Amino acid sequence: MFHHDYPVDQLRPAPYNPRRLDEAAFLALQRAIRALGMLKPIIVADNGTIIAGHQRTRALQAIGQSTAPAYVITGINTTDEIRFNQLHNGTDLDTGDEQVTLPPSTMLGYVDVDPRLVSGALRSAGATLRHAMCSLLTLYGPWGGVVATQSGTCLSGAQYALACKLVNMPIRVYYVADQEAMRVRAIFGKQYGTFSYDHLPKTTYAQTFAQMYRVRTDQDGAPRGVRAPNYDRVYIPNFRDGERILDFGCGQGDYVRLLQAQGVRIWGIEFYYRIGDRLNTRATHQMIDSLIATLREHGRFDTVICEFVLNSTDSIAAEQAVMGCLNAFCKPGGRIYASGRSREGVSIMLGTTADTQESGVVFLDAEGYSGKLLKGHWFYQKYHTKTQCHALGQHYLGPNHRVWDPVGMPSCFLLSGLKEVELADTEAAAALAFEFDLMWPHGRSVQREAEVLDAWRVAVARERERDGGAQP
Repeated sequence: MFHHDYPVDQLRPAPYNPRRLDEAAFLALQRAIRALGMLKPIIVADNGTIIAGHQRTRALQAIGQSTAPAYVITGINTTDEIRFNQLHNGTDLDTGDEQVTLPPSTMLGYVDVDPRLVSGALRSAGATLRHAMCSLLTLYGPWGGVVATQSGTCLSGAQYALACKLVNMPIRVYYVADQEAMRVRAIFGKQYGTFSYDHLPKTTYAQTFAQMYRVRTDQDGAPRGVRAPNYDRVYIPNFRDGERILDFGCGQGDYVRLLQAQGVRIWGIEFYYRIGDRLNTRATHQMIDSLIATLREHGRFDTVICEFVLNSTDSIAAEQAVMGCLNAFCKPGGRIYASGRSREGVSIMLGTTADTQESGVVFLDAEGYSGKLLKGHWFYQKYHTKTQCHALGQHYLGPNHRVWDPVGMPSCFLLSGLKEVELADTEAAAALAFEFDLMWPHGRSVQREAEVLDAWRVAVARERERDGGAQP
């Protein structure tokens, strides 16, 4: 239900709010509210939690006001609260081609407009946003807002207006005088803070739910799962007879088992191997046992593969540990492959005009991480820029690395090349210690770092003895 003047003094912020505001942005937000008021409602749960509009509520109180326009929702679950929060912070992501016009109004302020009186390009870019908005509109009613001039020009919230039109729901419009159009556009064009997930819990084992079933057969022998184009078209065609290969972060291990059955000398490591919704930690320990044995007997690997692990890290430290392990396990001159999701893919999804799944809606922090609640845990994905990829390549592979898309998937990238640099022993050891003691549920962890470090040191010492004691 919408309230024009809802008391805010007793409201409390949600602990998951991902928006971070520095002091300059906070002061700018205060000036904007003082100048024009609250042009869009905050969203509040009936238990007094601010679902969306945390920073605007703070700014409102900072200038001495105690009420705000608010949409109050009853019976909402935490997952939908978070979806509201992120979408509300993203409802100003108008793409510019919506062509939304609203009926003229003689009134200023909030007016509920019949969606039949609103026109716009329903096939404009931003279909993923509209899909997500429509879902929440259907469940909880007209929660958002649009800002328009009295003559009907949409100044902000065009995507929300189109979503309301799609589900035939009244559009809450805040009308401003025509002469205020330039100032309103300037206010909504400013960046009032950024997304940040630093304060949210990291249960890294939840990342396992990003893993796909790859190449396997069902009980009748029929193939099922999703092929991995990089494996089929890049890695496997370039395998060399007799070489030793490590798939670091092998997911459900489907390609490793398939290739082992064909006689390929490949090992897999997966810290979050699962059966259904349960981690199979015994299988992980068996993989680590095999890794330790081959390091001690045969040394480091000729080729190291890391397929879509970089995008499933949940922090910069985790990303550095993954890349450090790839370098540590690869022989000098060996090949390293590391794939992930590109920032370009986010732009592609936001720009699509086709109705699609709302899973394509992501809101990124400064490093390119997104977060959403999945099965009761925060689930993170990272979307890399080319600059970030090249920085990783320079440090962990060497100057002749390559960042490319070999299989025609512009939403993804492949970082590859020969290993031309050797990390300092301390950096490599820190990466191995991080990865081989990753958290598991119920307060447990992998706890195999000491054994793996010993085996790695044996392998490296053998190489250096053979090469005359060379050391980075």
